[in-house]
Amino acid sequence: MKKLMTIMLVAFCGILSTQAQTIQKGDKFFDGFNLYTVQEVRMGTIVYMTTSQDNELTLEKVAGKNGEYKLIPSRQAEDCPIRFAEFGWRVQYVRQNGMNFLAVRKPKGDTMWIMVLTPDNEDDCYGQQQTLEKSNWEDVITNRLLNTPYLMNIPREQLRLMRNEILARHGYVFKSQDLRDYFSKKPWYKPAANNNVKLNIIEQTNVELIKSEEAVEPGLHPADVAGDIDQSDVE
Repeated sequence: MKKLMTIMLVAFCGILSTQAQTIQKGDKFFDGFNLYTVQEVRMGTIVYMTTSQDNELTLEKVAGKNGEYKLIPSRQAEDCPIRFAEFGWRVQYVRQNGMNFLAVRKPKGDTMWIMVLTPDNEDDCYGQQQTLEKSNWEDVITNRLLNTPYLMNIPREQLRLMRNEILARHGYVFKSQDLRDYFSKKPWYKPAANNNVKLNIIEQTNVELIKSEEAVEPGLHPADVAGDIDQSDVE
């Protein structure tokens, strides 16, 4: 009986895990620009969501892969609604350490856009975005998921500092002299014995989002100004 109960408990936990990574009708996801609401999940695999402005986003569940989706064309949208993304790109439903969000990934794997699961309405979401934009970035980079609309308006040079500060908080030892000089002046910076840095889900996602925005073609990053588009130093 005890063995049977153990088997049932394991099976039940497996079911919960699967359900926890399945998008449901009525779920709402905010990406910093738009609040999307899931209108239907057709045949259990096609997720169709819209905004109050009638923008559409459609995902298709990847067979045999828990929490894996891909971007597909919507009914009335010929172009992918996510900036610089393409149909067919992978979307991972991440539910880890209290974080519930969709991560749109480039073909090589880096997250380039996120959509956070939220119970809030549109006004509340926009209010939270405004609070983020007014925050000191040093106060939020390791404890709050950032988003691309926020990062779009930050100069590349500052993006580089933001990304590397996440590593510096763990004592990462930099190769670039300017980064060593910059972080050595921070009272909290304690160089580690090695660079085996372990990031949590928020930190890792923020690093990838910032890196993706840094990689945007010069002139297409809204905060680009003359003389601020050199990407030669990638540390």
